Amino acid sequence: MRNRRYETVFILPSDSDEGKKKDILDRLDGVVETGGGIRIKREDWGVRRLAYPVKKQPKGHYFLLDFVGTAQIVAELERHMRMLEDVHRFLTVKTDDRVDLEAAQKEQAEEKDKEAAKQVAAKEAAAKEAAAKEAAAKEAAEREAASAQAASEAEEAALSEASAVEEAETEEASDPETEEASDPETDPQEEAEEEAQDEKKIEG
Repeated sequence: MRNRRYETVFILPSDSDEGKKKDILDRLDGVVETGGGIRIKREDWGVRRLAYPVKKQPKGHYFLLDFVGTAQIVAELERHMRMLEDVHRFLTVKTDDRVDLEAAQKEQAEEKDKEAAKQVAAKEAAAKEAAAKEAAAKEAAEREAASAQAASEAEEAALSEASAVEEAETEEASDPETEEASDPETDPQEEAEEEAQDEKKIEG
């Protein structure tokens, strides 16, 4: 059978987890490769609004599968998509009736290199984002620790000052000289002299 080039557009649920989507994509790639076809590339078109709700979902995740193969591969691919509950809709169109297999294999290799480069870039971006988050968390923790230390030192200084004032007040209250000055004792001799003077004043 003659090899032709096809494009299949299919829609997966927008809320499916990434692991489940990857399993479906890998399975469809496997159908093409097992049948002797060449999967040129796969494009992720992202989540888009559907023309009308499918299974009560207003949006779907669109993918495009570009491959070279026979009509038999197309039939097997569509059979698998009908079996998969998570494939909401699909459409296959023929884009080229005559295919140079050598050129197709070269294009496949170029697309694989592009995909590998994208994956590396995505990993680097994720690593940078993680490092930035870690640095921000560390800086926040350091600021919090410094603030807590400053508050602790201020509290210790306030307690030390209050303790010093209390100690000074206690020493002042227990000082004998202070007590004598505030409440001096009366000398008996001086008191007798003052009484004698008072009597003289009265007699005079």
